[in-house]
Amino acid sequence: MGKKKKSATTNYKTTTVTTKVVKLSYVQTLAWNAQLQDTSALETAGGKANLGSDSDNKGWATPTGLFGKKKGTSSKTTSKTSGEKVVDQWLNPYFDRIRYSIGIKEMTAARFTFKEASEFISTPFMSPKEIMKINIVTDEFVPPAFNQYEPWFKYYIKVEGEGEDWVRINATNAPTRFDESGLIIPKILNYNIPQPATAVLEDSFRETEKAVKRVRFRAVITRPPGSDSDSMTPLLKSYRILMTPKEMLEA
Repeated sequence: MGKKKKSATTNYKTTTVTTKVVKLSYVQTLAWNAQLQDTSALETAGGKANLGSDSDNKGWATPTGLFGKKKGTSSKTTSKTSGEKVVDQWLNPYFDRIRYSIGIKEMTAARFTFKEASEFISTPFMSPKEIMKINIVTDEFVPPAFNQYEPWFKYYIKVEGEGEDWVRINATNAPTRFDESGLIIPKILNYNIPQPATAVLEDSFRETEKAVKRVRFRAVITRPPGSDSDSMTPLLKSYRILMTPKEMLEA
């Protein structure tokens, strides 16, 4: 009998590939794109985080392509690993942010409307000495849509006493204006002093039965008629009444 032949031995090599999906936070994504190892410059609170550290079990990504600790394949006879590598990556919105919901309980849509004419009358201004001259200084605002040359403001002065009427006066810092009859509106009201021959046209001279010590101020504010401009109005920001006593004129 001949020799017994040995049976052929077949060896198999098995390769096991393990894949996983790793989600990166918003800060980690910025660090990956910028090839950073330290995210402290991108964080608003908390400590430093070294991406890809061996002590980190969350599987953070590092610029070298490793995810956390290395894992390999194994069999009953041999064990060999080639590490982990990035085979594909894509952007998927995943933000570690807090969302706040804001609710509005009540909301009202409204607008102001103004009358075509309104007026303001002050309380009496008193002086311990006799008043001889009065003039006013005003600070006005006229909407740009209005004609800037129209007299939207009219001012008056009234001496407190029997039978005294409102006398129209123009602001000292305003241009020369005329009333409805074509006369110049005075800028200075003179009381109980003689009118000199050199008096200017914007000075008014008046006589009263008693010494002037109490006066009132009145302002009438108008706007163009119609509903197209009812949400706008001229504005009198401030006014000053300058009263000159008799002693100052005599000095």
